[in-house]
Amino acid sequence: MKTYISLSGFDSSQIVSLIVKYGIEGGDCIILIRPIEEKDPRGEQTVQAIRDLSRQIDSSIDLKIYRVNHQDFEGMVSSLKDLIEKAEGEIVVNLSGGPREIFLPFTIASIACSSKISRATNYSDIDRRLNEFVLPNISAEIEEKQRQILLDIMNNQPTNIGDIAQRLSISESTISRQVGRLVELRALCIVPKGKTKEISITLTGRLLI
Repeated sequence: MKTYISLSGFDSSQIVSLIVKYGIEGGDCIILIRPIEEKDPRGEQTVQAIRDLSRQIDSSIDLKIYRVNHQDFEGMVSSLKDLIEKAEGEIVVNLSGGPREIFLPFTIASIACSSKISRATNYSDIDRRLNEFVLPNISAEIEEKQRQILLDIMNNQPTNIGDIAQRLSISESTISRQVGRLVELRALCIVPKGKTKEISITLTGRLLI
């Protein structure tokens, strides 16, 4: 099961792009975030276009409209964080489109729930493409040894377990164990390269240092 959570403005193409890129089927859910007060009919037209499309694909696709008070910043952050935490299945968030007043609270809520989110996307107004990116895990806590490893990797990436161990004078088994934990925190990424594995730091890793 997938749950799409997206800001909703006057252009349905970005939401359609989500569906085309990642697929949708019966039992999936689309949640469109809209302000409590609808003063422009184009917003409802976008919602109706997505509703019609979902019904054409499968009538069991659940389309929900989630209303927020655009004048209550803190309330929006809390409410949208709660929405993400309660969402089920593979969660895909789209951080583009919709009212600007809602964009920032939704982004903050998504970063706060980054471990819950499977994919994060935004839709470019420049080249009209849907882009995927990794949300940083800023709530993670690391030990001093892990911080040293992150610093070493940042200054020597891409690198590998053996080279890190040699530079820091720490056993390979300890480095391997710590790197594994940092990968779980999304602070590092590992890419197979022939017979070895290259280790690089992520945005999360840079923010944690």
